[in-house]
Amino acid sequence: MTYSVSPISISRPMVDWPEPSDPNELGANLSPDSLMAYCQARLDSIDGQVNTLFNGEQQNASATGQIDKVISDLKEYDASDVKDAATCKQLESEFQGLILSLKNSDPSCPQLPTLTKTYNEMVWSGDGGAKHTGSSDPRDPDFIDLAQYPPDRSGPQGDNILSSQELQGYAQTLSDAAANLNSNSELGMVQIQSLMSQRQTAITLSTNLVQSLGDQANKIADNIGH
Repeated sequence: MTYSVSPISISRPMVDWPEPSDPNELGANLSPDSLMAYCQARLDSIDGQVNTLFNGEQQNASATGQIDKVISDLKEYDASDVKDAATCKQLESEFQGLILSLKNSDPSCPQLPTLTKTYNEMVWSGDGGAKHTGSSDPRDPDFIDLAQYPPDRSGPQGDNILSSQELQGYAQTLSDAAANLNSNSELGMVQIQSLMSQRQTAITLSTNLVQSLGDQANKIADNIGH
């Protein structure tokens, strides 16, 4: 479903606006200029909320696509153990790319903590990380936010073995993260539909208000001189 909203320029928190049905009720005790300012503020608030939700939808869609790519590559190896350094490094590097991309594009992504923890588990069990292997290549995978998301250290570090059970577990965690992002997107679309309905109501009220003010001005003009 595609929406076109114009203008959208200001992000504001959700506001529970009253919904009067009568423009005269809407304008009680307000001057015409204050009424128009009120209507504009109302539209700006709704547009800001829609803009924020649209941005979130785009970020979720991008993140889900990247997660699905990592899942697909993991599943190529989940039928048997990975027992070589090159493949461990390849899988870790792709997972690392996902984490770094999300941290850059959507640092508040709610799935980042879980994904980072899972990535560090893979690095510990796989090649052990760039520092463990002595690599100075910045492109080589290493732990991310290790102090905040420490891996389970019960197994050996960097034995270059990723069991099929581990790979299936990583893939399941990624699948759950993608499902959670999709659920957030569905909720976001419901919120967008509600806001679009509120926006239409606000436009209708503003139009009625302008017409009412115009009618009053015309009556005053007609009465002048009588």
